[in-house]
Formats: sequence, C-alpha cells, structure tokens
Amino acid sequence: MRDERLREERDRIRMMLYRNTLTNAWLINRLEEKGINTEKSELSSVLRGVRKGAKAESIIKASIEILDFYEKAMGVSR
Repeated sequence: MRDERLREERDRIRMMLYRNTLTNAWLINRLEEKGINTEKSELSSVLRGVRKGAKAESIIKASIEILDFYEKAMGVSR
C-alpha cells in the first residue's frame, strides 16, 4: 500500500510539473530553499521510483507541498 501511495505521489509531481510547464531544475531550486539539497540525477531517480528511503520520501513530500503552493498561488485548476 505504501509503495502504491508513493507511486501516485511521484506521478502527481510529474503531472504538476508538466501542467505548469515547470522544470526539474526549477523544483530543485525550490527544494534547496526548503533546505533539501539534491541534483538532477537524484531527483530523476526519485521520480522514477529507483531511489527510495528517507531522503527520497522527504523530496516527494516537499515537492508536493511546493507544487500545491505554486498552483494555489497561480490559481491553477486541477
């Protein structure tokens, strides 16, 4: 069940980036502002489900928070 939830969250992040024409680089910069240091290859591995663990889960959680805030601020309809 937990793996299914993480897969859905990863898919949601990819969809939100696509819907808002945002890049992984943009998200990496926002993550760094929240104190989470990552790089393109690590973020890509997390979003593909290749990288797992506590850091991957913190990246996923923070990414959703960032993107939810962005969409709310921009008035994006889901």
